[in-house]
Amino acid sequence: MRFKLPDLPDFPELPGSERFKSRKFTILVYASLASILALAIVIRLLPLQWGVHLDEFDPYIQYKGASYIVNNGFMAYFSWFDPTRWAPWGQYVGSALPFGTPATGAAAYLLLNLIGINIPLLDTVCFWPVFSAALCIVLLFFIGSFLVNRGVGLFTALVFAIDPTSIQRTSFGFFDDETTGLLGMFAAILFFLMAIRSEKLWKNIFYSVISGLGLAYMSLSWGAYLYPLNLFALFVIIFAVFGRWSRRLAVPITIITSITMFALAINPNHGISQAISPYTIAPILAVVLSVILGLFEHIEDDARRRKISIVSVLGVVVGFFALTVAGVFGAIGGKLLNFIDIVARLSTPIVGTVGEQFPSIWYNYFYTYHILIILGAVGAYIAVKRQKYRDIFIVLFGLMAIYGAASYVRLMIVVAPSIALLAGLAMTSILGYAYQLIKQKSEKKGRATFLNKWYGILIIAIIIVAMVPIVYPNIQAADRPTMIVSASTGYVTEIPDWEEALSWMASNIPSTAVVGEWWDYGYWINIMGNCTVISDNGTTNGTQITLIADAFLNNETYALSIFKNMNVSYVVVFEPWTYYNVGNNTIGLPPWSQLGDFEKSTAMMSIAGYNVSNYIKDVSISTTSGTISYPLPAGPSAANCTLYQMLFDPWTAGYATLGVTIEPLQHMSLVYASPHYWVLIYEISYP
Repeated sequence: MRFKLPDLPDFPELPGSERFKSRKFTILVYASLASILALAIVIRLLPLQWGVHLDEFDPYIQYKGASYIVNNGFMAYFSWFDPTRWAPWGQYVGSALPFGTPATGAAAYLLLNLIGINIPLLDTVCFWPVFSAALCIVLLFFIGSFLVNRGVGLFTALVFAIDPTSIQRTSFGFFDDETTGLLGMFAAILFFLMAIRSEKLWKNIFYSVISGLGLAYMSLSWGAYLYPLNLFALFVIIFAVFGRWSRRLAVPITIITSITMFALAINPNHGISQAISPYTIAPILAVVLSVILGLFEHIEDDARRRKISIVSVLGVVVGFFALTVAGVFGAIGGKLLNFIDIVARLSTPIVGTVGEQFPSIWYNYFYTYHILIILGAVGAYIAVKRQKYRDIFIVLFGLMAIYGAASYVRLMIVVAPSIALLAGLAMTSILGYAYQLIKQKSEKKGRATFLNKWYGILIIAIIIVAMVPIVYPNIQAADRPTMIVSASTGYVTEIPDWEEALSWMASNIPSTAVVGEWWDYGYWINIMGNCTVISDNGTTNGTQITLIADAFLNNETYALSIFKNMNVSYVVVFEPWTYYNVGNNTIGLPPWSQLGDFEKSTAMMSIAGYNVSNYIKDVSISTTSGTISYPLPAGPSAANCTLYQMLFDPWTAGYATLGVTIEPLQHMSLVYASPHYWVLIYEISYP
């Protein structure tokens, strides 16, 4: 059976492009793709020179999940209760941590061992992001080739290979949601496009099922599954609204939405409440529209069918809007509300203190993509002007990616391929036009061969000039150790403080002893330090985080009353000091350029509702260059602030000469200090 999708032309190829279909050119294309893959892999393996370590914080809990699956089985994950996190309550992991990433790490490890490659689980999950990035690049090549041409496919693959956000989140050791979620997303997009292109029903269904499985896999791994799911839905709705609907659209959106919603419903991390919710209004609407419009196919009069279809579509859209406003699908809240309404962040202070959830600013786009931003805008103009089905998809892809990243900087990773597609479309059109002009002039002057050579050189020069300011700083930024090796600073050097502190915890603190800390270091202390913690990077218990902020920002008696209710025996604090001589004393100054607990105390104040001026004041410090004002714990509430008492305890004498008083602790004693005094561990003796 064949369908017909209205307005389905190919993009016009460059004049003389028949030569690009030759076998030699095909070999050149795939050789170029292999070179891009090699470049991407080398860049992402740069952290390996400092040893095999997981990067950042979240990958540690993913590794712990993979280890649990390897030891207990895949199904055991969903009933796993972990008493070592969020003490004294513990946590049911299956409903709190997505299953996809740890399951992928465990499956990769078990598969490698099955075929005789015996490497540790840690090594497996550290290398997985690099392997995943290579697969993503191949998928993006085919997406770009399908939407425009193979040149744009290569360009899209190259941009993703060197994109700083992509490098950061697919580098060696970064075993987190993106490394599995992106695979599912790009596979879903590619096969969705293949499905709507297929004229045969069985191909349409087959590709739709693969796309749905890719999106279901993404939904098990990464909350950003809402992006491609709603992208597909809006694409179908736009065609329906403008009377260009076809079964080639209806079959894919129905199958993909059904598979994805089923995966959401059976996953404890999501459940039926998210499968049918404000998150999935657009996909449900697209399916309903497809069913309704399918009922009108028997009407032979095209004009009458189109009028009835448009009226029906508008009626259904208005009806769904009314149901959403009435709350039938549930309330819009959480990260989705912050995604839609950036102002809503003001009432969610924890979101506003998490770096990866900051909104992007235009500087982020221009600094990252340079000339590609301008070319992307040109590509969007060309696409909107032509209004072909692939043009519409590219523009939607770009607009949704840019809006998503504007809400959460973490989503910048999906901007790279969309910008590359738009910029590639612009370059294809511009160079095609330039080629026409050159060819006309060369024919008049009889120097076609000479000018064609210069045309090829011109293309290469434009690409090089456009890409050099993007490639070099990104490769340079990738050449760094993992965060734990640099002691959470990002410096390109080994700093042993956190590694040695965690080793000390694992050897000297019983695993059942509860450790108090600010949530940023929870995963490290829980997994590498083998300790029970009261909070971690999941930030799932906002009430407990507020209590911890209260404890740190109040006096020792108040802090101990909170810590006692949580059974805390030890407290860990961190500050990456810079050193300064004051008379005969050396003091550690909080650097502010790096975020330790002193700098993060302002976030604690935001969460707990305290005034920064009560804690931090500018203090005059004499230097060889003159007197400077430096923000220090000099406010009226600072002297008896438990956090500051722990952090500044080693430097009290030096700070006293600056007029900054820090009262000594009465019931907390320092039992460990890392080599640079960056990590301090206190033991509590309750009165």
